[in-house]
Amino acid sequence: MTAAEQAGDRSLPLRERKKQRTRRALADAALRLFTEKGYDATTLEEVADQADVSKSTFFRFFPAKEAAAIEAEAELWSAYLEALSRLELSGEVLEVLHQTLAVAVATLETSWDERFLATRRLVAAEPALLGYLDHYRAGVKNELIALLAQKLRLGGEDLRLFVLAELTISAFSLAGRRWVRNNAHGGRKALIKRFDDAISAVPASLDLSAPG
Repeated sequence: MTAAEQAGDRSLPLRERKKQRTRRALADAALRLFTEKGYDATTLEEVADQADVSKSTFFRFFPAKEAAAIEAEAELWSAYLEALSRLELSGEVLEVLHQTLAVAVATLETSWDERFLATRRLVAAEPALLGYLDHYRAGVKNELIALLAQKLRLGGEDLRLFVLAELTISAFSLAGRRWVRNNAHGGRKALIKRFDDAISAVPASLDLSAPG
């Protein structure tokens, strides 16, 4: 979802706004119940009931229970891939990927910080969610590689594309973990700064040599 969709942008058709509100209600209910009761102890029926919809409606928005739990993370990567798809790439590709992701983070709605923090804490406590998140990020990586291959007119198996995708996603994941451990101190700006620092460390890491 884009920031405009999350905020209920009046430029969107009424039907679309209602769909976005339902999706958000389900994701919020899932995150709240999973945090309060535990992931395994919470049923899909309870999540749907909290959002005042049916279980079948839940599956129109999310393919699995885990997907609702990581919605805050999914919002970020969806916004990132959407923004990147609209760009004409020029200059150093890693820097384009870096700046586009930083802007995507900055433009997410205000409540995202708290939801992302809660999501990361929940994932850390639930092995099933950690596995699902890894699977989800692998899908994001594949989409990013395919997008870059198209824009750069390279073969989809070009190793450089895999390295760029891994570096970008890993740098943000590292920044996110440090930000969560610090209890989101400094807010969104601090998260983006940590991401900037992680990207800046890439060339410095490659130049690092052991003494002697």
